[in-house]
Amino acid sequence: MPPRGMPEKPSMLLVFHGMSGLFGILGAILAIAIGFNLISGEKESGSLKSLLSHPVFRDTIINGKALGGMGALGFAMLIMTLLSVGILMMLGLMPTGDEFVRILVFMGFSLLFMFSFFAIALMCSTIAKNSTRAITYTLVIFIVISFVMPIAGTFVGMQLAGDMPEHPGMGRQEINESGGEGISKEEQIEEQERIREEWQEEFQEYWDKVMGVQEMFSIADPKSNFEKVSSAVLNPGFQSSTVSFGSRSTTMITGSRAETSILEALGMVWKNLLVLLVFPVIMFAIAYAKFMRMDIR
Repeated sequence: MPPRGMPEKPSMLLVFHGMSGLFGILGAILAIAIGFNLISGEKESGSLKSLLSHPVFRDTIINGKALGGMGALGFAMLIMTLLSVGILMMLGLMPTGDEFVRILVFMGFSLLFMFSFFAIALMCSTIAKNSTRAITYTLVIFIVISFVMPIAGTFVGMQLAGDMPEHPGMGRQEINESGGEGISKEEQIEEQERIREEWQEEFQEYWDKVMGVQEMFSIADPKSNFEKVSSAVLNPGFQSSTVSFGSRSTTMITGSRAETSILEALGMVWKNLLVLLVFPVIMFAIAYAKFMRMDIR
């Protein structure tokens, strides 16, 4: 217990949850930087043509590129994890056994998230004629699936959901503070509370419709799926409640006292986890098929 008057130290899971967005951005940038030049760079330098002139199978080359890139990302994630935990322990934040397991699982999913963008970069490196086009294609795909599609999904959802329910204090006729004949102050308060609850229900129903459409647009977005999975892993009280503010959606950290096991939490976000598993496989499959049929002269 901290001394009286001293603020209680935050949980290490709370710190990592706050850092998850940074992990996502830096991880995506690192993955793109490693992958975009693997094939296109060798095509430009002519070394790929020289390599294929030797008795070596094409699938060995593309598989070796993928394994080497994933190994580099894994090493970077290991260093990042050790540094983060070490610094927090020096600051007096000691993880419990459950917290340490959750942090390791979170780092594993962070690595899987990085593989997604590495696979995109490798695919673009295989398709593009040079490295400039490869990095351009990769960044365009990154921006579209991570930012444009979620915003477009929210906009389309708002159009399909109809008019947003008006707040009781912003256009809806309210009870006059002075009250009417035969209406007591307590009855006025009860009526105001009833109106507010009705508005909350209408507003929740409206945003449920919006979020249903937005999730369809974000189904192939590793970033959105990673955010939901990381919330499930790092929050012991995870209840999978989602709200949206404008064009930005987030999975809330609820204040539930009943802890949810990591397996139960992952069961709530199994769809998001499935996307993180399948997405890099699809991107690599495209890169593999293209490379096996590539005409190198």
